[in-house]
Amino acid sequence: MKELRRNMRLVGMLVVVMFLGLGAWFAMTAYTQGSIWASDVHNTRLAASNTLRDDITDRDGNLLATTASDGSRQYTQNEQARRALSQTVGDIAGMSGVGVETFFSSQLMDISTSLLDRLSELFSGAEHIGSSIQLTIDGRLQAYVSSQFPRGYSGAVCVINYRTGEILAMVSKPDYDPYDILSRSDAQVEDTAFLNRCLQGRYTPGSVFKIVTLASAIMNDPNVIAQPFSCAGTWEYQGGRIVCAGGSAHGTVDLKTAFKRSCNVTFGKLAYQLGQERLRATAEQFGFNENFKFGDFVVYNSSFPRSISGMSGLVWAGIGQGEVLVTPLHMAMIAGTVANRGMMMKPMLIEKITNSLGVNTAAGQPVAYRQILSESAASKIAEYMYEAVQSGTATRAKIKNYTVCGKTGSAEVSDDKSVETNAWFTGFVYDSAHPYAISVVIEGGGAGARMPSELAAKALKAAIEMVG
Repeated sequence: MKELRRNMRLVGMLVVVMFLGLGAWFAMTAYTQGSIWASDVHNTRLAASNTLRDDITDRDGNLLATTASDGSRQYTQNEQARRALSQTVGDIAGMSGVGVETFFSSQLMDISTSLLDRLSELFSGAEHIGSSIQLTIDGRLQAYVSSQFPRGYSGAVCVINYRTGEILAMVSKPDYDPYDILSRSDAQVEDTAFLNRCLQGRYTPGSVFKIVTLASAIMNDPNVIAQPFSCAGTWEYQGGRIVCAGGSAHGTVDLKTAFKRSCNVTFGKLAYQLGQERLRATAEQFGFNENFKFGDFVVYNSSFPRSISGMSGLVWAGIGQGEVLVTPLHMAMIAGTVANRGMMMKPMLIEKITNSLGVNTAAGQPVAYRQILSESAASKIAEYMYEAVQSGTATRAKIKNYTVCGKTGSAEVSDDKSVETNAWFTGFVYDSAHPYAISVVIEGGGAGARMPSELAAKALKAAIEMVG
């Protein structure tokens, strides 16, 4: 009998421990995921609420979304601007799942108001008004960049302030008109138009990843800067072959020349020389394989293979091919890290949130995410990126009277080359008064740097003029 009671006590204690553990898990999950749950379009409390959503504005206070007197949701009048901002602002139907209308719906409707306040409103007949949200986005800049995106192509452009982390523009193509969703219009919405490619597009980076490979080489072997590399236009190695664009033979080159000419042979050899452990460690220091939790939005994970079997996988990873994937926002952050003396800033989309009483309940502040590079390493990489714009593959990214640093990339997306390569540019303005970094990806943009480099120059020049 005593043994039975002892066993019963043990079982009881186990049940209590399991209950407490479950409660702790739920509390932690609610704390970390509560805003996402509250903002989910399937949340019945949102659907049943009679709260008026408050305004969404850009960094200058220009209205991007507001609620009219009849309760209808209205967006900026200019259709081109409305489309350019569609995935960023979102729509109340939640079609753009990462848009502000969805992700911050609990704040826009202020569903966290206390029960006493709600009862007071109920008995007084007062209408409950949510909080307004001011974004770091510059509406004019985003509309302009969208208008300059090559017609008929899909892709993304992301412009950030690399000193503060503010996102100034997030253009994703194709786009859509929120009014078509509200009116249940028969207007055809292109496939994947609801996808915010800056945050959700996971692309093969191609040669823009050479920034990471270069960083790994500089940090792990200072002597590599003076090391000569031989390029005959192609390199036969055990298990495969790597070729430079157009089969160009670059001859004997140093690392700077190889970078500005985007020599695949050199960077394939460099990856092999580094080894997968050191290259992966650098990639992960930059944020690959990391679950980013920024608070202002959801961004998909960039990835670098956790295990590479065979020499071929390592060589191709070194030039940003194979299993390497990156989002445009992350690529802009990487370029911005080089410009910001090796410090990656936490990106932010929210300038401030203000409740119906005029009290700011949240305000964006610059937050350092991680020191990734030493200042000397960052300066050396910036020097190489400057040479790529001055006399390398990225000359079309030049802006008169400004120092622009950058890197181009042509990313193969099919094994048999049956699909046109994606065209990349990432870089920054090296200017303390205009600390702007950018990434551009044009799907099917083809080999060469013309389209993304030219678009980057236009976008950065517009940022300088419009944001100041």
